[in-house]
Amino acid sequence: MAKPVDIAGEHFPTKAAARARCQEILYAYPGQPGTGAGQPQDVTDSAHVAFLTALVKRHPEADERIGAGIAGFKVQVSPDGKGNTRCFYVIRVDGSSVDFSIRRCL
Repeated sequence: MAKPVDIAGEHFPTKAAARARCQEILYAYPGQPGTGAGQPQDVTDSAHVAFLTALVKRHPEADERIGAGIAGFKVQVSPDGKGNTRCFYVIRVDGSSVDFSIRRCL
């Protein structure tokens, strides 16, 4: 039986539905103008920030990902990935950033 997921006040009947919402947000940020698709871009929509904040708190290593606190989020191509692997990154209050896995959060 499918396990429902609730994130930031949004209800999803399945993990697949929650993952689809994450992908929708991920692809809402195609890259900074003039830098090409997939280049670093800050997440600016307050609803997206609230969703990603709740999402990263579900990560099994949330304390490590969040560090000193969340200043924001960005989308960029993972330097460790093959091809055009786009990822969410937590921007910490100390200025550092780290990627996090959607799958591990769900």
